[in-house]
Amino acid sequence: MTHSEAREPASSPEPAPAATMAGGRPHLVVVTTRAVEAARDPEAPGGSRLVTRFWHPRDRIWSENHFESLEHAARLFIDESGWRLLQQQALGAALAYELIFEARRADFARPSTDDILRDIGMTPERVAELLDRPPPEK
Repeated sequence: MTHSEAREPASSPEPAPAATMAGGRPHLVVVTTRAVEAARDPEAPGGSRLVTRFWHPRDRIWSENHFESLEHAARLFIDESGWRLLQQQALGAALAYELIFEARRADFARPSTDDILRDIGMTPERVAELLDRPPPEK
C-alpha cells in the first residue's frame, strides 16, 4: 500500500462533477447519525439501528428518521430524495457519521405529508388508525 492509498478514506463517495444539480439553487444538507438507544428512542421501529437527523428548512424543525443501516439511509436520501452525496465521515461513536449532501431548494418546497393528506381529506392520525399503529406525536 502506498502512502497516498493509506490516506484515502475507506468510504469516500464517488467524485462529484463540478457542476451543481439541475433543477434549482443548490442547498447543502448535513445529516448526522447515531445509534438507536432504547431509553432515548422508545418508539423506534423494530430492526432499526440508526437515527438520522437534519434541519428541514421548510418545516423549521429537526427531521429524525430510523434506519436499519447507514447504507439504507444513504440510499433513501440519494435514490428517493434525489440528493447527491458530497462527503461522508465517521465520527467518534458507534454508528455516528456525518454525511453532507447537495440537494435543491425545491426539494424542501414540496408539500409536506400532512399537506398531501389534508388535500385528500385524511389526517396522520386517521392513517395511523387504518394501519393499526399508534398515532404520530405532535
